[in-house]
Amino acid sequence: MYKKTVAQPTEVGTAILLAGLGISYTSINTDLTPSLMASQVAIPTGVALALNIWFDSTKGLKNLFRVDIICLLSLYFLILIEFLVPQNYFNTVVTSEQTAQGLYITLLGFGGIAIGRHINSLKPKPQLWSYLGNIPDKVLFRLFIISSLLAYLYILMSVDFNVFKVFDAWLGPRFAVPWGRGRLGDWRALLSELKLFSYVLPPLAGIIWNRRQSFRSWQIVVVMVIFAITIFEGFASGTRNVLASYFAAFLGGYFLTIKRPNLFNLAIPTAIVGYAMMFATRHMLGFRNMGIRRYWQTGAYAAEKVQNTFAVDYNLHPISAIVDAFPQKHDFLGFELLYVFATKPIPRALWPGKPEGLSISIEEVIGADGWTVATTYIGESYMMGGVIAVILMSLSIGILASWWTRTAAFYHTGYGLVINALGFFTGALLMRSIAFFTTSILPILALIFFAKSVPFVLGIKKPRYQYPPS
Repeated sequence: MYKKTVAQPTEVGTAILLAGLGISYTSINTDLTPSLMASQVAIPTGVALALNIWFDSTKGLKNLFRVDIICLLSLYFLILIEFLVPQNYFNTVVTSEQTAQGLYITLLGFGGIAIGRHINSLKPKPQLWSYLGNIPDKVLFRLFIISSLLAYLYILMSVDFNVFKVFDAWLGPRFAVPWGRGRLGDWRALLSELKLFSYVLPPLAGIIWNRRQSFRSWQIVVVMVIFAITIFEGFASGTRNVLASYFAAFLGGYFLTIKRPNLFNLAIPTAIVGYAMMFATRHMLGFRNMGIRRYWQTGAYAAEKVQNTFAVDYNLHPISAIVDAFPQKHDFLGFELLYVFATKPIPRALWPGKPEGLSISIEEVIGADGWTVATTYIGESYMMGGVIAVILMSLSIGILASWWTRTAAFYHTGYGLVINALGFFTGALLMRSIAFFTTSILPILALIFFAKSVPFVLGIKKPRYQYPPS
């Protein structure tokens, strides 16, 4: 039956969040150290965000299954959560004045998303080309296996299909894996891009687990084993935004298909995932260059620096540096940034003249030598056009997140919900970088293509699509 319930933010919850952002904004004091200044913003913002979520839950627990919440939580995790504890190192890399500028822009980003999600100018009703109304759930296991094979095909080819070599490489330094690619890529990049299908696995695992009565026991075991391998691969990569996005996509698929949500089946998975991500955050920075094996063998995991420190990425540092540098030292990039990021998914083997990068990179702005820097979508937006660009981008993200959440009302089969759950993954990655948006939507388009153009691959006949009753 067509599901009419639509998850949406409450006005009271948004008002509380905006009030908390306002308190944080006015509490910024450049007489304090950068770490303490950020802490006085992180605490009221975190409290306001928690109260916002609590008020939204008063309309039912399913009202929390929204992409905008994932966006806000991901942004808080990437920029502010580390300042809930003292960060003395942060005081050595940025000045109080720069930190204040970064915090002002960050809070504008939060506010833009919070307001944008109430703008329902986009109609959620999908077009016929994207509507997936009557695909049976039995195809989900086949889709999971196909996605797994495509995701790990290039990795297995790189080690002559020796599974032991794959795990051995995962235990070593992340840049020493046999399937690594050059900065500009070549024809092999066409195969390596199939790794994007690993993004489909977490939401599928969440949905299949909730609908496990429809599958055989051995199929559930296969799904859970491959899902565990995928999570381990994300952890071993040392790339926290990828692991966080896997978790977000899993929870998206899991939450969207819970028949009777309650505190037990919502709080326990969320708590487990939350603890796992906090644990991973503490250790992934430690082993990302030396590898898990050496990290364990040398006992580096027990070092005081690891045990007594909680840091994510210090994204507030590059954000502050960017605000300080544009337009005083560098001209705004305008649409150049969007153009470069939009062309990112196109393999260089098909377009040799594809842009190699931005005219001024984030690394150049902050003086990073030999290592990459992420600055979240907020820093990237500011590089485009300053405060106005940050506000417009944040509003746009809020609008798109609300629209994608509302499209869930049109998906009542597992296949359609997989596609919708991938929006949680895209939302989490988008907070990290606008560049990830153009790549993370590719699995969504691929699933629609499978169902519409080559349904025989999924073992189904070409279905006739009719809209559900309104």
